[in-house]
Amino acid sequence: MYLIIKHQKYDHFTDDYTVAGTSDYLEGANELLEAHKIINKNKSITFSIVNMQEPLLLTDEIKDSNQLELPL
Repeated sequence: MYLIIKHQKYDHFTDDYTVAGTSDYLEGANELLEAHKIINKNKSITFSIVNMQEPLLLTDEIKDSNQLELPL
């Protein structure tokens, strides 16, 4: 899945990121991105595409591994 991310930049506040659209295909995501760019008249707003893949699931072998322990 591809996400269209809207980035709103502010002068005196923390920047804001929101999902403006989604697509299952890169071609559709590019079309949405171009549409948002054409409609957008505010220079402090930008749009970008993020490829959102399925999260990795940890197996019991990895969960029990000593590699996950951090030395203090």
